[in-house]
Amino acid sequence: MAVNRSSLDRHGLTSESEIIGKTDFDFHPPSMAAAYVDEDQRVMESGEPLPEQRWLVYDSVGTQRWFLSTKHPLFDRSGEVIGIAGLMRPLANSPFLHAEYSTLKLAVDWVLEHYQEKLKVPDLAKMVSLSVSQFERKFKAQFEMSPTRFIILARVNAARAILAQHAHSLGDVAQRCGFYDQSQFSRMFKRETGITPKEYRNFFR
Repeated sequence: MAVNRSSLDRHGLTSESEIIGKTDFDFHPPSMAAAYVDEDQRVMESGEPLPEQRWLVYDSVGTQRWFLSTKHPLFDRSGEVIGIAGLMRPLANSPFLHAEYSTLKLAVDWVLEHYQEKLKVPDLAKMVSLSVSQFERKFKAQFEMSPTRFIILARVNAARAILAQHAHSLGDVAQRCGFYDQSQFSRMFKRETGITPKEYRNFFR
């Protein structure tokens, strides 16, 4: 078993020994852990790699970034699948996607840095000198989601970080992360994570 330093940092660990015997359910709320385990099982059962999955996650220094995740099955000498090797790298470092990513990078970075503000898709499109339809088409091709959903996901991810570490009220978290009100926050959070903000916070207590 091997784990790189950035993965350890993201989980608040200092050495590989701390992760031995653990599962996704030890580090993530049940609904989210189940999704990660399901992805692993797909690779184990099919014996086929799962390449270039896009994930918006926090890096080791606490900044939201797009990553590409690839998982490969590991085989023993008889050809049986005995494990998985996973690789996650920044999307910006991919030689295959760099050109398209560069076109959208200014808008992507703006959302990740200003998610708490009022953001409009036409303004983001103008920022990268594209029409709204061109921007939405290129964005969906690159990130497999609409710009609107990306804005929501960036806000939900920011809320997850706050809920896991601080005791702010849900209304305060909603405001800090750019949601219209607590009701919208709770609705969007559950849509993206499968659980309510309160349930997510309770997992870390």
